[in-house]
Amino acid sequence: MRAWRLCESKHHMMRSRLLLPFIVALTASILLASHAAIAEFSSRGVVHTVFLWLKQPGHVQHRQQLLLATDRLRDIPGVVDIRSGEMIESDRAIVDDSFDVGLYFYFSDVASMRGYLVHPLHQAIVEQEIKPLVERIVVHDFQDSVIVE
Repeated sequence: MRAWRLCESKHHMMRSRLLLPFIVALTASILLASHAAIAEFSSRGVVHTVFLWLKQPGHVQHRQQLLLATDRLRDIPGVVDIRSGEMIESDRAIVDDSFDVGLYFYFSDVASMRGYLVHPLHQAIVEQEIKPLVERIVVHDFQDSVIVE
């Protein structure tokens, strides 16, 4: 009986030695993935919103032209995400549904947004394709907050 326990103990130790590198690698992977996820979550990205009022409110073709022009802006370095669409009518007094097209841009940081604003493609599209169709433009920029608990 004693010999059997000794063999079992040696077998357990051998198996533990074989599993140790796997356990270390798995633990390191989990820690690295967690660190990357935390770093991504806590980065202070920038949101740039633009609201456009057409010179001819509700003009379907002009709305479509603005949406297509906006889509081409995603090729500018620093743009992480772009969303665009038409206003949703609302009966709620708090909702401003007077605009025609809304645009949402996401950048990883303020420097990326500033680079985007002076990029020749952005300036050309704004001057040649957006401003000729638009009566009013309202822009709001804000930085993601970091919530400390």
